Amino acid sequence: MTNKNTTTCYVTDIFACTCCGFCCHGETTVSLDQRDQDRMIKTLGLTPEETRERYWRVTGSVVQMQTREGHCIFYDKSVGCTVHEGRPWRCRQWPLHPSMLADENNYRTITESCPGFKQGVSYQQFCHVLQALLEQADSDKTGG
Repeated sequence: MTNKNTTTCYVTDIFACTCCGFCCHGETTVSLDQRDQDRMIKTLGLTPEETRERYWRVTGSVVQMQTREGHCIFYDKSVGCTVHEGRPWRCRQWPLHPSMLADENNYRTITESCPGFKQGVSYQQFCHVLQALLEQADSDKTGG
């Protein structure tokens, strides 16, 4: 599960996205923080106004991606996410959600609905790797 010479864990120890699009379906969508908005605008190569008009649902101070025909506006069944480089942090995180560490039932539900999870990994192994990845991400954010 980890490199034998270090304690480094890799996402690929537990997950590899199959681009099935299951997580992109539904009538709800994710909220975009300012960094998400900036990243998406840059990736799309549009002005903030064009991006807001074409792709976002804005309610007061809440900015979300629109949905179309039961899925995220950026999902295309032939290619997957059409804004993958600019996708929000919540999409980048999913399906490796921290709630899976606290509740094995959550882990079971999510892993049963997503084909990207590596088979044969125990819940304990999964938690070890995910916890290490989350700690690394926190360390990267704080510069330590």
